[in-house]
Amino acid sequence: MNTNKKETRFERLTKKLLILTFALFIIGVVGLNSYESSLNIDSQNIEKEISTLESDIDGLNMRKQELESFSRVSSIAEKKGYTYRQNTVTAAVIGVQAE
Repeated sequence: MNTNKKETRFERLTKKLLILTFALFIIGVVGLNSYESSLNIDSQNIEKEISTLESDIDGLNMRKQELESFSRVSSIAEKKGYTYRQNTVTAAVIGVQAE
């Protein structure tokens, strides 16, 4: 008996197609993993930039609060020759009787 059987054209084509499919699958998986890694690196860099900007904004807000504090405005006004006189403010509460 002869066990050497010739492959048909269809069998050869399907083997080539299977090998090509596996190769494309492997290339696709590797490509997607590298793309995901690069996206993760980019997002980490952007998060670092955001945290740096947020800390800068917080520092600027603190500096703004220092600059606009009443004591600083008052000292600058006194240096320029202005004086501040505090007015007495009275409040009347309606509907409450004094005892």
